[in-house]
Amino acid sequence: MSLYTLRRRDHVPPNTRVIVGWDAQLATFYTQIWQVPRRDGALIRNLVAAGIHPYEIDDPATVVDLARPYVHIPEDLHERLTADRLTEDDPTEGRLRDALVKRRAAAVR
Repeated sequence: MSLYTLRRRDHVPPNTRVIVGWDAQLATFYTQIWQVPRRDGALIRNLVAAGIHPYEIDDPATVVDLARPYVHIPEDLHERLTADRLTEDDPTEGRLRDALVKRRAAAVR
């Protein structure tokens, strides 16, 4: 599982938190945006919770676009998320990648 905490934009309240990443167990990219409790005891407020179901989001651009109004997006975030998906051993891609490697190795012999 990868997780990136991003720096909020100036107009976004300081108690707002934003994370994006790849969840290998659910095989989905995700974005979560919430506001943490204030000192006066106000409850947490969830603003965005995307990619919380298996196979929900398969394009990193989707989670980047959801986070964009709230945070500064690093130039390489899309590429990092894509790499995370390829390097994490999730239930579908990991088995497929292993099968392809074995098939190529057998063909070379």
